[in-house]
Amino acid sequence: PGERIRNRTFTPQTPYTHQDMGRPIYPTVPLRNFEAPEAFEKYDLDLLFFVFYFQIGTYQQHLAAKELKKLAWRFHTKYHTWFQRHEEPKQTAPDFERGTYVYFDKESWCKRIKYDFAFEYQYLEDDTN
Repeated sequence: PGERIRNRTFTPQTPYTHQDMGRPIYPTVPLRNFEAPEAFEKYDLDLLFFVFYFQIGTYQQHLAAKELKKLAWRFHTKYHTWFQRHEEPKQTAPDFERGTYVYFDKESWCKRIKYDFAFEYQYLEDDTN
């Protein structure tokens, strides 16, 4: 209760300089192929989801979403989650379809199955650009 929080600075015991001949030895600018649409075709699902959820508002997020859509994933705007049909829908109507879906759980970073799920088309993100 009566504790004070004080800012402490860290001073490493054995500082290491990340320099090689006066230049950093690690990349300081993004790789150019990270902006190439054709590169995203080669990325696995984990990387596509990572880019989508952690590069918010970037061109890379757009490219990841575009590639996920090519792989038959659909973004649900209400749940902010990617879904993919696990099988053909059991029921279709003008405003929804019901069936079993695979969805990407970003909290546990894995794919899960949702049985008897009604995907309402009003929540389908349909930007095709």
